Amino acid sequence: LSLADPLDAGADIVITLLDPITDWLRAFLITQVLVPLRDGLLWLPFTAVVALAAAAGWAVGGRRSALVCAGFTLFLALSGWWDRSMITVYMVGFAVLNALAFGLPLGIWAARDDSRAQRILLACDTAQTFPSFIYLIPVVMLFGVNDVAAIGAVVVFATIPIVRYTIEGLRGVPPTLIEAAEMSGASPRQVLWNVRLPMAVPVMAVGLNQTIMFGLFMVIIAAFIGTRDLGQEMQRALSQSDVGKGLVLGLCVAFMGLLADHLLRRWSAARAVRLGLA
Repeated sequence: LSLADPLDAGADIVITLLDPITDWLRAFLITQVLVPLRDGLLWLPFTAVVALAAAAGWAVGGRRSALVCAGFTLFLALSGWWDRSMITVYMVGFAVLNALAFGLPLGIWAARDDSRAQRILLACDTAQTFPSFIYLIPVVMLFGVNDVAAIGAVVVFATIPIVRYTIEGLRGVPPTLIEAAEMSGASPRQVLWNVRLPMAVPVMAVGLNQTIMFGLFMVIIAAFIGTRDLGQEMQRALSQSDVGKGLVLGLCVAFMGLLADHLLRRWSAARAVRLGLA
């Protein structure tokens, strides 16, 4: 007994119906969005990127954070894998932006109702039980083997934490604050934008942090379909038992994640202090 044959037949029907749309979307994204974005990041001199990282660190945590962020970025520049690192940044950055565009509205919508929130959280829990490479199957089926498929898989995988933490952050706002706003005559939209979202920002920042980490992880897995980022080089190092190269590449990915984590943790901690939550 096997479901493979009917599933294959159903997939063929779906591909046939969606093929004109997916072909146009793939061509548009590659030529008008992804290639210009990738080339723009590759064009940037590493000194400008290091300075930008240091400035971001200074803004959120002063001199110490500036040195930490500059150090992480400088390692990428001196590792010999700057171009591959920028390709990884472009893929993760674009995927995270799309994950936020889908995840934030979905989390806000789900947080408005208890039963709805529970259903969405159950769907998030279920999605996290799947092996990560499973997310590559539908996007490769629809878009073929290219950066669009890889980024699509990252978007689906990385949307989960931002949805979860948006729901938890909004539903964790003290009821007394909401009641005070409503008694002052605030509309539901005003309560959302002026009370719920500002108070939920520290928790939502944790979700953004996790979204970036999920994106980095999934980009490495997406190297199975032929991306040209650090993940592909890591797979080559693994197949050749090249320990030194593998460690350097692993540190590059780790320092990207640590840079994002440091900036978001510093910023969210300062935000929590201003809101009186810490």
